Amino acid sequence: MKSKTARITLLSGLTLAAFVGTTNVLAEDAAASQAPSTAANTAVNSSSAGTAPAATSQQAQSPSVTVTKTETVGNTTVTTSDVASQELEDAKAAAQNANLTVTETPAVEQPSVAAADADNKAQAQKINQAVADYDKAKTQYAQEQNQYQQDLASYNAQKSEYDAKKQAYDDYQQQVSSGQGAGRVERAQGLIFENEPKATVTIQGVTDYLDKAARAAHQTDDILEQFNTDKYADSEFTLNNPYDPNEDTWFKMAVGDTIAVTYENIVNSSYNKQKISKIVTTYKLNSSTNNDGTAIVELFHDPTKTIFIGAQTSNAGRNDKISVTMQITFYDENGNAIDLSDNRSIMSLSSLNHWTADYGDHVEKVELGNNEFIQIPGSSISLHGNEIYSINDNQYKDNGATFDGDGDDGWDAVNADGDPRSATAYYGAGAMTYKGEPFTFTVGGNDQGLPTSIWFATNSTVAVPENPGEEPQKPSEPKLEKPTVVWHKNFVVETQGIPPEVPEDPESPTPEPPMPPSPQTPQPPTPPRAERPSVMVSAKSRQFRQARKDETRVRERSYQPTLPQTGDDQHKGLSAIGLVSAAFAAATLLVAKKREE
Repeated sequence: MKSKTARITLLSGLTLAAFVGTTNVLAEDAAASQAPSTAANTAVNSSSAGTAPAATSQQAQSPSVTVTKTETVGNTTVTTSDVASQELEDAKAAAQNANLTVTETPAVEQPSVAAADADNKAQAQKINQAVADYDKAKTQYAQEQNQYQQDLASYNAQKSEYDAKKQAYDDYQQQVSSGQGAGRVERAQGLIFENEPKATVTIQGVTDYLDKAARAAHQTDDILEQFNTDKYADSEFTLNNPYDPNEDTWFKMAVGDTIAVTYENIVNSSYNKQKISKIVTTYKLNSSTNNDGTAIVELFHDPTKTIFIGAQTSNAGRNDKISVTMQITFYDENGNAIDLSDNRSIMSLSSLNHWTADYGDHVEKVELGNNEFIQIPGSSISLHGNEIYSINDNQYKDNGATFDGDGDDGWDAVNADGDPRSATAYYGAGAMTYKGEPFTFTVGGNDQGLPTSIWFATNSTVAVPENPGEEPQKPSEPKLEKPTVVWHKNFVVETQGIPPEVPEDPESPTPEPPMPPSPQTPQPPTPPRAERPSVMVSAKSRQFRQARKDETRVRERSYQPTLPQTGDDQHKGLSAIGLVSAAFAAATLLVAKKREE
């Protein structure tokens, strides 16, 4: 009996030791499983304290999380962190390098670091697109600005010309209203002498007519070379006039020669509404620019086109000039000279050029004699002593002229019939009240070797300012619009110490926690029945059953159902089980002792 009890006691001790050993193993495994989580919690707590471990270079680029605020109330810690992304930082730097204004707007809370990083990258994409668009706009702006400068220069030139035309026109209209000055052209003009294409000429005093064959040979030369006296041979001239009366006539004059030209078949001209039937004009060559003292003349059969004359410039110094004195007499239908004493014969003195270029200082002048000068508003021609001319270059804007004389739109452009075709012809023209007195036109100042020539035309078509029309429009200056670049910080807020809330489902009952398995107590072997009275056996059996009941009650009182836990709580649970097992072992020993007694 003693040996059986010892075996039961030994078995109970082994069971208890095994259970306690198992409990220790489970506790060690639980501690090992909790180690990574504990390390992670340590890292987070360290970050909350602003002492996060150094990040790798890749982590430092994007995103970068920086704690900015930590608050702890009770067991709850709230941590606020800024989330920065390298892509956004690079985009802001690119915008600043492009001289864009980068404006920060209020920070935005994001649900997670990943969401904050994604928003940062989206901002970077928008900023980079704005920079790219701005670079493209700058390229286009540079092109537009270049074109604008060209358009502006053209506008300034047009505006300057327009202002000059408008001022001349306004001044002329005032003179027309008062009937004074150039206004007399409209208010007191009695001479109509504009165009006579059917007129015929008869010339007296010419001895050297240019042969038609020679004329044809020189016709293709440059216009100045056609008057280069050095290029003509004596054999090219003839005594007899080879030209028809209704043709322009070419001939040579010598200094001192005076010729008389009679223009007949006049059909369009009149004075004070009295028909003009004939015109007689005398031309005298006073001086020339060549050493021979001669000049080549193109005499137009139309008296309103008048004369073209020139010669080679033989000498240096620009001192030589061609000078021609002329006088015009109008005859009525009875062959009587018309009296011009009422001062209603106003004639133009147009195409008076002055240019200072590479070929000298070419100046064309008119000495009026006893005739009266009329200043045209806006003209470059003015009176200097008894001569009228432009004191400055009036041929080229680059040399200070208000308008260019050359070109189809130049102020010196004329139609095939000699009529001015430019609205600015007044710029190189003057006028005179012709009283029938002689007047002289001159030209000179060319460099040596450059032929000197002048086309001098006088008629009643006085060039006056015209209405310039609409003012030119100033071009619009291009603008470079800078895009607005805005950005915002992103931050996240983390709360620690508050377990997450699990929503309750009213239709699903909360499951009961599982009951831990009851420790299995080894049953002692049934002892062999002794040869004792039955009453004694029964008494002992009752004692044994009572001991078992007492053991069960102790076990039920010791057990409390709990949820599975880790850490310290799990250790406490395992300790409680150990105490139950110890109590069970003690009870077993007590029963065995009683049975032994």
